[in-house]
Amino acid sequence: MNMEEINVIFERIENITKTNDPEFIPWLLQSDDTSSKDNDAIFISQRTFLHKIFKEIDDLAAYIKNDDTVLISVKNQKLLRTCFQLIVSLGISPCLVPGLGISLSKRSAFTAMLPTTGLSDEQKYELLTDCTDFFARSYTVPVLKSIIISFHLSDYLAALIQLSFAPLKKPGVYTNFTMTKELYDKLNIDRKKYINIYDDLVNNCFQPILMKELLVLQNVIDKTPPAFVKRTITKELSRRLIAPGGLLSLIRCFMDSLEMDSGIEWKKIDIICKLIATKHGDTCDDEYLQNICNQLKQILVLNNTKYLTTATACLITLMQKYPDSAAVTTLVKDVFHTFKCENIIESYLPGTIILTTQQIEHKMQTYHSSLSLPNQEIVTKLLTPNLPLLFLISMKCTNREMKKKLNEILIKCMEKMDKDEIPGLLKLLLFGNTTISKVIVEEIPAGLILKAVNNTYPSDDALFYFIELFKQITDHSFNQAILETALQILIDLSLQRNKFITEPLLAPEDEPVLLNDLDKQYINILQLLSVISDSAKINECLKKSPQTVFNFIEYFLQENKKNSECESIALVLLNTILPNIDDFSLTSRLKNIIPILEKMAQNESNTNSILCKEAILLINGDKVKNNSAYEKAVSNAFDKLLPTRAHGIIELTKLIDKQDAETISKRHLVFCLFQEQLKDSDSYIYLAAINGIASLAMHCTEDVLNVLCKEFLNISTSFGGVETKEIQNKMQEMRLKIGDIIVKVMKRLGDMSIVHKTILLNTMLSACRDHDPLLRASALSNLAEIALVLHYRIGSIIYEVLLCVGSIIESDKAIECRRAAVMVISSLLKGLGKETLIQLKEHLLPLYRTLNQLYKDPNEDHAVKLHAQIALEELNDIVYQFLLPNVDMEKPFSLLTKPKDIIYK
Repeated sequence: MNMEEINVIFERIENITKTNDPEFIPWLLQSDDTSSKDNDAIFISQRTFLHKIFKEIDDLAAYIKNDDTVLISVKNQKLLRTCFQLIVSLGISPCLVPGLGISLSKRSAFTAMLPTTGLSDEQKYELLTDCTDFFARSYTVPVLKSIIISFHLSDYLAALIQLSFAPLKKPGVYTNFTMTKELYDKLNIDRKKYINIYDDLVNNCFQPILMKELLVLQNVIDKTPPAFVKRTITKELSRRLIAPGGLLSLIRCFMDSLEMDSGIEWKKIDIICKLIATKHGDTCDDEYLQNICNQLKQILVLNNTKYLTTATACLITLMQKYPDSAAVTTLVKDVFHTFKCENIIESYLPGTIILTTQQIEHKMQTYHSSLSLPNQEIVTKLLTPNLPLLFLISMKCTNREMKKKLNEILIKCMEKMDKDEIPGLLKLLLFGNTTISKVIVEEIPAGLILKAVNNTYPSDDALFYFIELFKQITDHSFNQAILETALQILIDLSLQRNKFITEPLLAPEDEPVLLNDLDKQYINILQLLSVISDSAKINECLKKSPQTVFNFIEYFLQENKKNSECESIALVLLNTILPNIDDFSLTSRLKNIIPILEKMAQNESNTNSILCKEAILLINGDKVKNNSAYEKAVSNAFDKLLPTRAHGIIELTKLIDKQDAETISKRHLVFCLFQEQLKDSDSYIYLAAINGIASLAMHCTEDVLNVLCKEFLNISTSFGGVETKEIQNKMQEMRLKIGDIIVKVMKRLGDMSIVHKTILLNTMLSACRDHDPLLRASALSNLAEIALVLHYRIGSIIYEVLLCVGSIIESDKAIECRRAAVMVISSLLKGLGKETLIQLKEHLLPLYRTLNQLYKDPNEDHAVKLHAQIALEELNDIVYQFLLPNVDMEKPFSLLTKPKDIIYK
């Protein structure tokens, strides 16, 4: 059939419908005065009109079935939609029982124009069966099926529900109606036919759309649906829910929408949870719960955040309502206890992969989505057993997005923990145990994997990572609990160390210092306390609850006679809490330590004597006299005369370098003073303040590095007026000096600098894009020095460094920058050593080609070629040592039964 014949059919349909004719309604009813028409005439008129549409569309459907390549234009599709709207408006909607179906007046302005008619029940039945049969025929044609599902599925379902399940009156005579035996039998035959059509529709229709339309029909608000409608829809929804994939269809019915970024809709999730929490179908509770849990298990392997959130919310609802169900309990363990150490160790042999990259990432997404649920206490309690392994995974994770999710999981769970659980968790996270030491997290090109391997717990990395998490936690009670726990752990470790004869921590240079596990734990706790004590959050804790640290102070001032390493910490804490103590019991305990403080204050050589004197004055209620070196230096720093002000800043810097106790105890005030002087236009004052800030690096490291890095990137001082060449040179000189100071601070920090590697490396990488070539060269040089201090443990940032250095070598016109860039590569290769082949991986070949090209280029700068030669030689040595390692040819042997003198040959 050609398109001309199809167009003829659509012309006939357009003539029948007369959609553009304003007199269409009167024409349809065949009278200018519709009120005078009797019901039989209206029925015949409507039925004739509908059958004309049926015939034309049936002819079109026959052609489409014979040739599936027929294309319907947009205009003709719109005309078909109008025909279906007319059929529903005239033959389905008016013939449904009240409360069944959606009022078309809310969906179409055309329907509101149709007059109401008083058709009899028999006439309505005939119209309804004609239209339903037409819908059933049209549903087999793809083009027409699409219109029905998109616009009139609820009308089709409503008609089938009424024809299939509406109760029939028994044969007999009723008011205004007589049910004959013949009519009764005919209606029952029709019912069987429509039940088959209904079953075929609900079984083969797209389930989320079907559930949505059934729920719409069940919740009509204009008029309450009849009892048989509610009963039928409820039974069908229950049957759909327990069918395979039914729960996912229900979730998609509620959660899928055209607004892709609508976020989580908690009202809908709550409805879904209530629906599945009620048993559906004729099965027993155990069978129903097993069915739902199996479906939840299938949903929980998907990567859709909305589905995961809804599924976990459903699981928690089932856990609350059915706590004794074996199916629910098993699924909860499978979902929420994946990283529980005890379960892992029992199930896997050493050397096997416990969790792959995909499994870890999917579990992280599941846990992260569950954090947004309203039942926060239940979720965090379920996730708490996973914290040690999640902490270990996050510590090794380099993927920013995944690490952010892990941090949020850890922080949220730790903030919601009971106070009694925090000491055990802190010890486990910082020191590990025999169980967690049987697993290891490895990074492969695809991501992270978890393996069962006997391993030493990385306590140093754990300390740095815990400090990073601590800085992000805002919960006051948790911070206070961490402080109390850390202080108590320090007391316990000190008691254990006092039981043994310990070697001094400092030894001659030619003798190695071997620390046992107890000493390592003791040092780590001291480092943790030194970092968190500088936090403003801890100061708030001390102001609100000074009694939390008093046990620690008493122990290290009264009972700890052998070990005085923590006396300074105890005295600083004491002076911090004294202004806020109003508890009588603490006041009486303070009186007991005055003799100890007086004895310590008499020893002028002891650096803690000033702190002791200040504490005694505070306990006795006296004021500290303002005649110390610190007070004089501060007074000079605020003087109006510039030389005096500079002298005060320099004196404060000297006091910090001398570890003056009073100055150190007020380091935050001094830091603020130095920061304020950075705004001074005089370069002498500015550099004095910068040097002072650098001296504070060991006491408030994070704040110092933030200021120094900010000044290095964008110097804050202003010399006034127009920037002349001389001013620009001064600013350049000062920035170069600040860069040198940053490197000096890093060297002073030593191994502790690893905590601040991100801000330092990012600062230098940013400075490599500066417009000044000298600053770019200085930043590259500083980059190499920082990497050296970090022992080249810079993780994935090494790829950014290589990319930056490669770009400078290829495109930078300044010869100084290119020299510095090649020097950085040489330094990295020398520092990484054998690790070069592991760390650089696929980046090694392009790097080798670049160096080789620089070395062989006859027009290249001699210094660049020299650095390239050194880098190539270093790379050659690395590969040579890897392929041909040195073999020890010495073998010890003895001529005695009990070897005393060993001879080497």
